[in-house]
Amino acid sequence: MTAATFHLSANPVEAHKGVVGQVWQQIKALAVAGHATVVEVRTAEDVKTDKQRRYLHGYVLLTIAREARVNGQQFDMKTWKEWYRATFLGWKVVTFKDPFSGKKVRRRQRVSTEDLGVKGYSEYIERVTAHAASELGVEFREEWIDPDTGEVLTLTAMKSRKPA
Repeated sequence: MTAATFHLSANPVEAHKGVVGQVWQQIKALAVAGHATVVEVRTAEDVKTDKQRRYLHGYVLLTIAREARVNGQQFDMKTWKEWYRATFLGWKVVTFKDPFSGKKVRRRQRVSTEDLGVKGYSEYIERVTAHAASELGVEFREEWIDPDTGEVLTLTAMKSRKPA
């Protein structure tokens, strides 16, 4: 086994029971077998963002790369990823202090999809799929199977996903 995910309650007492129960049993079994472990803690909302990320990269952008042609030319997923990011998310101006001169310096920095929350990521996916369908003629199936989890996801569910 390479990974396990445990969803713990927002109730502190219940979460504690889960950690000392299920999570500890998994860590103990791996340790007894001679394996080191890594424990990552994050909010449940981040898990939804992981699904969205897999959906965007593993289905939407790959489908665009397979089907879209611009002036008869085909482009890879990374090219489409950067084009959509620049087109729909753009740039922001950041200010930082130059360590050598001590002066404040302003520069443009690209906005990343990692800066988006669950709702923003859903809206971004919707904009990308709408553009690809209407402007590039890309057809997206209604259902998509997440290769990591085997979960069947629907296009409308991914678009309308709301934070918990």
